[in-house]
This record gives sequence, structure tokens and C-alpha cells, in this order.
Amino acid sequence: MRNIFFLFSALLVILPAFFSCNSSDSRKSGDRSDSISQQLSELNAAIEKDPKNSDLLTQRSEYYVRKELFNNALSDINKAIELDPKNVKAYTGLSSIYLLLGKPQESLDALNQVLKFDDRNADIYLKKAKLYLIMKDYENCATSVQRTIEINPNLADAYYLKGMALMENDKMDLAIESFQRSVTINQSHFDALMQLGYIWEKKDVKISIDYFKSATKANSKSTEALYNLGLIYQDNQQPEKAILCYETINKLDPNNKLAFYNIGYVNLVYLNKYAKGVEYFTKAIGLDPNYIDAWYNRAYCYELLRDKEKATSDYQQVLKLKVNDPKAIEGMNRLDKLMR
Repeated sequence: MRNIFFLFSALLVILPAFFSCNSSDSRKSGDRSDSISQQLSELNAAIEKDPKNSDLLTQRSEYYVRKELFNNALSDINKAIELDPKNVKAYTGLSSIYLLLGKPQESLDALNQVLKFDDRNADIYLKKAKLYLIMKDYENCATSVQRTIEINPNLADAYYLKGMALMENDKMDLAIESFQRSVTINQSHFDALMQLGYIWEKKDVKISIDYFKSATKANSKSTEALYNLGLIYQDNQQPEKAILCYETINKLDPNNKLAFYNIGYVNLVYLNKYAKGVEYFTKAIGLDPNYIDAWYNRAYCYELLRDKEKATSDYQQVLKLKVNDPKAIEGMNRLDKLMR
């Protein structure tokens, strides 16, 4: 059974970098809370001394966004804009807040305010293109991308977004050209590499593998890239390479049930190592006790190992989770014949 991840690029989320907190994982949560409280205290003190400082209000708005205090964030960012009507960072902050609140049109309006006094801001046109793509307005997305490229022809993200819009309009050949242009500008453009990997999987497996490999190099912690690479190896008679991909996923994410399941599946179907299959299906079940496919395939492994008692128990568990499951019933029938 093939489990598929669907990738919709993280680039479509138009949230500035200031929304993520830069804190060490080794810190205790209490230390982080103390640090955040201190940060707010310092901002409050600075604003009290200089209440008309637009940048300080923008920074405090960013803090409130991180704490999901959106009303406070909106209040500060609007004051910042009132004090400095040409504060680009404040407008992009306002746009991001509206997007987080599920108001894409208001988010777009905030970006358009910037273009009234800075109509050659490529970053703003790029953000507009991302928003239009989210809104499924592919015509305006293409227009915003084209404006971005006219101002700055060397933005890999622009060609990636152009490719996404073209793909949504079933212009696959042109989409491939745009994704490839994105990768030419930035060889580590993860999202473009992933899309090319997906597209070429149906055209040329070897090329697809190369793109997914490049994606894993661009982002060594991406379980999606590793998973898709593993699936291609699995489906093209390279089980050992598939297992290496899935094992790497489990090192990155010990709770990834799909990777454990797929290692079990490869051992069962491609390598005929049924005991190994039992081992990994058991790990998947440990993470998700309702994982029907894992229960079924572990039962089948037990059946092939001629452990009728355990096979029966697992098939019965499948039937508890899914009444009258045809595969489990067939399995039970096979066991009945073996017992006669």
C-alpha cells in the first residue's frame, strides 16, 4: 500500500520571519517565558519613553503576534502606520496579521497601500502573488509575478510561484520551465525541487530521483523529500535504498508511523523478511493503535510465518476496527483451511 504525502508549498504562507521565536531548544520553558516577559517589559518601557516611535510599536506588534494576541497586535500596528504612513514593515506586518485571521482580502489591501508610495517594491508584488495563489486567483497571481520579475529578474521564488500558477491552469510544460528557472537561480530552492520531483516521477523516474535527492540536500530535515524518494525506490525495485530513506525519517521523527509502516511493507513484499515486517508493523501500531493496514499486514506476516494464533488475533483486531473488512475475512478463511 502506498502512503502519499501531498506537498503544498510553505512559501504560500506569507508570514514574515519575525513570527518565529528564536529560542534554544535546550532552554527550559520557564526560561523562555521569563525571556519573553522581559522582552515585553523592555518594549513597554521603550515605548513609554518614545510613544511616537513607529518601529517600536511594530516590534511590540510582532511580539503580540507570537503570543497570538491579535487584537493587541492590530492596535499597535495601526498606530505604527498612523505615525509613519510609509513604514513598509508595518504594512507587511498588518498584511500578515490579517492572513493569520483568515482575511486574505484585507491582507491584500495592506500590501496595496505600500505600492501607493513604492510601486517598485518587488517583495510586495511577490507577497501579492502568494496571496493570489492562496485565493486561487491565478490570473492576478501571474500578473503580480510578472511585475516582480520585471523589477527583479533574479528572484527564484517568483519563478516558483509562476510555475505553481501555470500548473494550476494545466500548462505543465511552461510550469516545468518556471520551476527549472527557479532552480537555476537557486539550486537549493526546496519547493521547486520538490515540484519537479513530483512532475518527473510520471515522466522519467531517474530524473525524479535526482530532483528528490537534491531536495533532501537542500533541506536535510525534510521528511517529505525523504518519504517521496523512498516511495520511488520502493516502487522501482530498490528496496534497500527505500529502507534507508525511511530509517532516516525515523531518526528525524521517531513518531513517524508511515516510515515504520513502509519499512515493514518493504520487508514483507519485496524482501520476504516476515519477522522484520512484524517488527516494524508493531512499531507503527504502537504509534497508532487504530492503524488498520499495519494490523492487517502484521497478521499476514504472522500467517506467512505460520503463527496461526497471532495471525488470527491480528485479523480479529482488523475486524474490530473495520467490521466485515474483506481482506481480513479472506485471511481468516485462509487460516481456517490451514488448520484443517
